[in-house]
Amino acid sequence: MRRKNLIISIVALVIVSAGIAALSLWPQDEIGNDAETISPPVDETSRIDLVRVDQDEVAAVHFTPQDGAEFSLIRDLHGEGFVLALHAEDPIFPGDTALMRSAFNMAISLTNITVVAENADDEQLEMFGLIEPVLTWRVELIDGTAETFMVGAAQVAGTGRFARSEDSREVTVLTERQSTLLLSTLEDMYDITFVPDFIFEGTESIIEAFDHILLERQDGVIEFHRLSREEQLLSPLGTSMFQMLQPTVGDASDHMVQLAFLDDALEIAPSRVEAVRPADLAPFGLDAPARLTFTAGDWERTLLVGNRNAEGTGRYVMIEGYDAVLLESFGEYLFLGIDPGILRARLIWLNHITEIDYITFTLEDETRILRFEHDVENDSLAGFLDEVEISETNARRLYMAVLRILQSGTTDEQIPSGAPDYTITIHLLDGGVDIMELYALSHAEFLIVRNGENTGFFITRLALHDTLISRFEIIDRGGELPAT
Repeated sequence: MRRKNLIISIVALVIVSAGIAALSLWPQDEIGNDAETISPPVDETSRIDLVRVDQDEVAAVHFTPQDGAEFSLIRDLHGEGFVLALHAEDPIFPGDTALMRSAFNMAISLTNITVVAENADDEQLEMFGLIEPVLTWRVELIDGTAETFMVGAAQVAGTGRFARSEDSREVTVLTERQSTLLLSTLEDMYDITFVPDFIFEGTESIIEAFDHILLERQDGVIEFHRLSREEQLLSPLGTSMFQMLQPTVGDASDHMVQLAFLDDALEIAPSRVEAVRPADLAPFGLDAPARLTFTAGDWERTLLVGNRNAEGTGRYVMIEGYDAVLLESFGEYLFLGIDPGILRARLIWLNHITEIDYITFTLEDETRILRFEHDVENDSLAGFLDEVEISETNARRLYMAVLRILQSGTTDEQIPSGAPDYTITIHLLDGGVDIMELYALSHAEFLIVRNGENTGFFITRLALHDTLISRFEIIDRGGELPAT
């Protein structure tokens, strides 16, 4: 009797276990399905290929979510990558290559899928969520033909989902990973961190990664160029890796370039698509945007920056070449209002001593001339101050004092009328000249004008005296100039 009861118990346990396994394949009650109306699933060992197409035969996969924008993964027939697009038209933004590849491959190769209903009726299809699917995807082949598939409700157990071909009533169940990849949204797909991580591969610092930075604003242009190793070696001071090209020419402040441009731009990662191919960019402030362009080797990308949104939670941006307005919520956008004066190194000019013939100093009521005679073979020179020979050390250090004339700050003042109070003219061996004029703004400050153009900088009388004027006094006394 005990043996008979044991056998009955085992059989009952098997039946219950089988029932639980079957129920796990039914739709979740929370989506409104009545599990009892579903016929028991067929043998779980029954498996088919829902879709299996060779990648070389596929032109694109088009995804239509129930809630969200239709988008397409278009295979690059000339390469190995993909482009992310809407409605199979032009690409609208860069995508996450790894995720796009995984989703693309999953959409064209769903093999050994478990069959849960061989010929579901309309009521069953509705219960499986396959009358109004959460996602429809269409595999388009290069020959122009296409086949459509759909994903429906989730299982009771796990997060896998039911699926079928549009032309079939055979219902299959996908795994969690398959379901997750197929249901990747447009927002999941795009990866539009303004500057991608690969830009920094092989570089020791952030600033070394970039060759060129260009900011175009309504109030002017700021432009930087990274100096080559050779150019840096030729620089007598070697103060910067970057040179400012606009609005003035001179060494950049690497620290401020990184702080105001690079660190700021690295945080830019748009969080959602606001509008696709908008007819009017004016509501977003993108009809006349600020433009920030970074170049690193063969890579170049331009960010278009518009207005803040009405809620003040982000700013509208676009990536040039991709026709979608994006909302970005992380960037500080310090560069939009940055004063170019603080981005430029405080050096006014920079010329190598081997290029100099002589320098004329008009210092209020007197004129001094520093002249050089170069011995190229011996890499030496002779210096003459007002045609009186001075030591080579003093000649070099007086010239370095000229290079170390630093701006003390920025100013909006215009060039005053009348003659400059101080003029320093560097005469180059090739016949060229480099001229700096100082116009008094007050008793203590002088506007710096270089080659006839207002630099927007000023220097204080004290800074000019300590840097340059005091050195003439030392030489006139027969002294030796300090190294700095």
